[in-house]
Amino acid sequence: MITEFGKLLRIIRINTGDSARTMAEKFGMSPSYLSTIENGKRNIPPEMEELVIRAYDLSEHDKEKLRKTIIDTTAQLKVDLTEMEEKKKKVIFSLTKGNIDEETLNQLCEIIDKSRFR
Repeated sequence: MITEFGKLLRIIRINTGDSARTMAEKFGMSPSYLSTIENGKRNIPPEMEELVIRAYDLSEHDKEKLRKTIIDTTAQLKVDLTEMEEKKKKVIFSLTKGNIDEETLNQLCEIIDKSRFR
């Protein structure tokens, strides 16, 4: 079943006239791997947002739509914590447990949004 992210990628392909093969080549992956991502059989790779933005000339509005679609499509995220610093582990655990108040969460989101454009 195609995900919302998969639908968005298909819209981008249609609007640019690219085939699935051409899009996959732009991303440096096989068409079959891209298909598994679109259909929700594989997690969306962390670098996928950047790959789409680099490969296609998206407006700021479209970039934000892409980010929102990735977040909305990602039901589960597997994170390897084995090599991660203790501070980062604490943040991840706090987020997953819902232990962060709204004000702190808003501040974190602002920091993340600012760092994304550096």
